[in-house]
Amino acid sequence: MGEETLEFKDLDNMLEHIRTILADAGLTNLRVKFPADVTNINVRGSYVYINVSQDYVERGTKRRIDLSMISGTSAFARMGRQLALKSSSDLKGKKWLFEGTLSFYKPRASFSIWIDTIAPIGESDIAARRREIYLALKARNALRTEEHDLAELPPIKRIAVISSSTAAGLGDFFSNLSLQYPYKPIVHLFESYMQGNRTVPGILSALKKIASCPVKYDVVVLTRGGGSASDLMYFDNLDLGSAISDFNKTYCPVLSAIGHERDFTIPDFVAWKRFDTPTAVARGITEQVNEYIASLEEFADLLDDEMNWLFQRAWDETDPKRLGIMSDRIEENMSRTEHFFEDEIRVLSGTILHRIGQAVNELGSFNPTRYVLSIERTMNEILALTEGLINRAETTIQRSFHYSESQLDYAGLRNQLDRHLMNANGQVELLDKGIFRLIDDKINEAGNDLDDLFNDLTLHGGYAASLLFGGVVLKKADRIVNSVRIVSPGDEVDCIFKDGEAKATIDEVKSEV
Repeated sequence: MGEETLEFKDLDNMLEHIRTILADAGLTNLRVKFPADVTNINVRGSYVYINVSQDYVERGTKRRIDLSMISGTSAFARMGRQLALKSSSDLKGKKWLFEGTLSFYKPRASFSIWIDTIAPIGESDIAARRREIYLALKARNALRTEEHDLAELPPIKRIAVISSSTAAGLGDFFSNLSLQYPYKPIVHLFESYMQGNRTVPGILSALKKIASCPVKYDVVVLTRGGGSASDLMYFDNLDLGSAISDFNKTYCPVLSAIGHERDFTIPDFVAWKRFDTPTAVARGITEQVNEYIASLEEFADLLDDEMNWLFQRAWDETDPKRLGIMSDRIEENMSRTEHFFEDEIRVLSGTILHRIGQAVNELGSFNPTRYVLSIERTMNEILALTEGLINRAETTIQRSFHYSESQLDYAGLRNQLDRHLMNANGQVELLDKGIFRLIDDKINEAGNDLDDLFNDLTLHGGYAASLLFGGVVLKKADRIVNSVRIVSPGDEVDCIFKDGEAKATIDEVKSEV
């Protein structure tokens, strides 16, 4: 049976059919990687044509393959800078490792290979080039001078990832970022080529987008999976190293996670911190957030103990028994003062009575009979003596009365009493003010601590913060009920308390608006 023959109306129709078959088979988008010797290079317009050749033997005859590959002039220039070529002719006469995409060129009915990666054969040249870039960055003070730990950073909540959406390392990163809501960080992907000559322009563009983004990221993760030395050599770039170093200083830390543990590229030396693999950086971020969660729980327990202590202290200061004791002391002091005044009055009264008694005794000691015998001598002498005695008695009586009157100084006594009363009253007022001031201070301290606690818990705990104060959070399905507009009569809601849950049904809805 003969093979089927396809008939076409013209050449264009035939080539279009062939192109369609090749495209359906995936040949027109097939990536290839191979070594070859460069025989010649030509620049025509905006394209660079690279001629390679290879000898082979077929049916005993030596033959030669000549292949012309294509690259855009801008892409070729980037590859030339990466390879530190002085001119395009430096490629001639040497074997290189090429990588590109196979395409079908319809006008000539031929295949073409669009080259986007050129690497030297062997790792020695790659290592030498990396060493040269390393020394240039060192001269610019762009290298990392100390090893950092993620614990130095605040809790990581927003992450910018620079990678290719198809990179295997990106999948490893996401699968190992094992944090749950509400502590799982927000991750935004900024896509970039991670292989070939478009690697550096793509990463530099991503860094600019991150810096200008309204979102303030905590870290930037630069990641891709492993590969050969020629795959990773395009990360060894002086401009890229300088950009990452500047980004660390002006925006946020860059974490490098390129390749495997054995792989080193220039970003590893300038990044804020290097991780061996994409998996390692994801686990490092997970550990950092978990440590902050643990410290937050510890702080909450400590704050709870502190609040309990403050409440207990406030209660002790305002305990009725304590206030009763203070009241008894005040009453005791007032009673003691009253007794002091009574004792002083009693002593003063006794002194006055004693002085009056002395005066009376002095008056009573005057006895006229002792002068009867003298009357016979002379009447004048008796009269004179009697007058003198009366005068003396009158003087003595006046002196005694004046003395007694001076002892009955009511103004002095009243001043003394007033002074004692004012002193006692001042002491009572000071004590009373001291008690109220102490109570006010303790209540203000407890109120301030409660406000701080509420603000911190509201900031970090959202609606759940109300649970610590005896409140309840209502949820309808997975949604927090924060308005009557969310529920209707007959809806079932979950009531979440600090120590358990309950279910309830809405009977009636009343809105204040």
